[in-house]
Amino acid sequence: MPTPSPTLAPFVTPTAGPTAGPTTAPSSAPTPLLTQAPAMPTAPTPNPAPIMPTTQPPSPPVSCLSIKVDISTDTYPEETDWTISDKTGNVVASGGGYTDKMTRYIQDVCLEIERIYTFSISDTYGDGICCEYYGSGSYKLYLGETAFIEGGHFFSSNQHMFLLVDQDTVMYHFERF
Repeated sequence: MPTPSPTLAPFVTPTAGPTAGPTTAPSSAPTPLLTQAPAMPTAPTPNPAPIMPTTQPPSPPVSCLSIKVDISTDTYPEETDWTISDKTGNVVASGGGYTDKMTRYIQDVCLEIERIYTFSISDTYGDGICCEYYGSGSYKLYLGETAFIEGGHFFSSNQHMFLLVDQDTVMYHFERF
């Protein structure tokens, strides 16, 4: 639809004093008002620096238990050594190199719970560590105050399989070689 022409005000006879001249008609339709500021090009915003926590996260629960390996040597301590291996055969703890006869050696070992282990003890001469001619040596493994594996009378070696269930429970299986 065409824009109607503006109407002019009627001509009035001038009076004494300044007068403004007549206004001219607009040349085109009025420009609409802007409702938003024009978009300005923006610089890329840098990534904010990482925020470091002010407190440390809690430590994960300890998943291992302390086992005491108690070895009492016979009169030939240098012949005795032992290992604890996981179910894939990796040695996770060991002892040996004993030098004092008829002496008690205690070693604390931290083993992960819910894992199967094999305790192996050997005597290089093949007469064990107990009871025949060369002293009364022995071995014991403890969980807390309870011995769950013990022995001493064997020939070249002895093995015991066990599973640490939790801080109060050990399942074990005795195998003699």
